[in-house]
This record gives sequence, C-alpha cells and structure tokens, in this order.
Amino acid sequence: MTHGIDILVPQRGKLGVARGLDRFAAAGIRVHLAADADTLELLDDKAAFANSLAGDPYLCPTRVVTTAAAFEDAVSAMAGLGGAACVKPRRGVYGAGYWTLDADRPLAHLADPDARRIAPEVYAASLRRAEELGEPFSLLVMEYLPGQEASVDIVADRGAVMLAAARIKLDANRQRILTRHALIAHATGLVRRHGLHGAINVQYKQDRRGEWRILEINARAAGGASYCDEVGIPFCTTWIDAVMGKARPFTADIDAEIIAVTRAERRVEPAIQKELATASQA
Repeated sequence: MTHGIDILVPQRGKLGVARGLDRFAAAGIRVHLAADADTLELLDDKAAFANSLAGDPYLCPTRVVTTAAAFEDAVSAMAGLGGAACVKPRRGVYGAGYWTLDADRPLAHLADPDARRIAPEVYAASLRRAEELGEPFSLLVMEYLPGQEASVDIVADRGAVMLAAARIKLDANRQRILTRHALIAHATGLVRRHGLHGAINVQYKQDRRGEWRILEINARAAGGASYCDEVGIPFCTTWIDAVMGKARPFTADIDAEIIAVTRAERRVEPAIQKELATASQA
C-alpha cells in the first residue's frame, strides 16, 4: 500500500484519472473505473452517445444543433412528429441547462423558472445573440418525454452483469423496484457492449405513446440506488464485492414498492444541551 491507499474508486474527475492510470499503477494504487477514457468520453458527450445508438428502438428522436437556424429547424421537425420538444446542452449533469420548449407560454421562464419551460422563440433569440457575440454552443433538441421515469441500477464486473434492478418512479415519493423488467435486458446489453465496471445507472423515460426511450448512461451509482438495498437487493454489497474481486451474480426475483420518507432529527449543540440541563435542575 502506498500513500495509505491501495484501491481507488473515483466518482468525480474520472476522465482525468482514466488518462493517468499509469501514475496510479506506479504508486501501487489499483483504480476501479466504470470504463476506459474513450468510453467515459463517449458517455459524457450526449451527441456522440446518441449517434452510437443509431437504429436502436429505444433512441429518442434527437438533433444536434450549433446555430440558431438549426435550432429552429429542429424544433419544427419535432413538431412535425406530433409532439413537443426539449433542449439540453451536449454535455452536462443533473439536468443543468435542460428546458422544455413551450410555444404557448412566452413568459413561462419568468413566471416559474424552476419549471424549466421556455418559449422556443425566446430561446432562439438568445442563441442568435450568442452568435453575434461569437459564443459557441452545441445543443441537443429532442422529443419531449412526458411519461414515467425509470432507472436501471447495475453492478458489473468488467462487463459481466452481477446485479440489475429497474426502479420505476410512480410519483414524487413512491418507486417500484423489480429485478425482472423489459428495460433490464436493454440496459445490461449496453453495459456488456461497453465493458462497463462497478456501479452503473441507465436512465429511461416514456414518450407520449408510452414507449420507453433511453436518456443516458451514468458511469456512477444513481442517488436512489440505495433503495435497492431497502427491498432486499444487495446493490452496495455487490458493488464492494466487485471492487474486491469476489462479486457473485444476484438472481432473486424481487418486485417491491418503496415509499421515500423524510425523517427530521432534533439536534442540539452540546453547549445548549448543557444550558438546558442546568435550567431543568434549577
């Protein structure tokens, strides 16, 4: 062991770590990454990832735009398919920069910014101004997906799937978690195709017809992955076992519903506790 570290499982800065693996190896540190540098770059680039899925029935209609004119053309094309459109940056995490395009509400972005709705002509005007200022942009215009969301939580050992569970978000607080679901076959196929390793999350959403569309592959665990453990699916344990080289496939048939509960705990600083105790004894 060198520098007090023998195994490193990076969750941030993964691409930089992947490009410097030789330095970690020289220091005697074993690194567990979700993928090699080229694959991490592909998963981070939403346009490149969409292109890699050409012909996949789960692919959402998508256009990459780098000009205001191309943006307007893409929005018109999505409208021609019979649905609304949305837009997001080519690169980004946690939904940063996402907007639903709402032609019927020109003041939506001012009335309720948190709803992330904006009129396409307002968005296009901003893009034209960016062009005037020489500010480049690369965006994805996609079909808006109004249906249910789903996440497939996966633990893999260098492309071999050890555990997979689909979490269907029923509402803001309830999720159904299953180890048998049609999305699992698609998600695990992508994991094998890219040789992914460790904790992985594949996100999907339903279109207006109820068909599932893939959003992205996250080379990390999802925030809700720990819900799997709560219903008897050993996500965290299997992840640790994969790092330690002793993971075993989890094949049990689980179908459970979980309700997220927020628990508040009363915390009192030690100094205040002492004052309260003194006052109670007086």
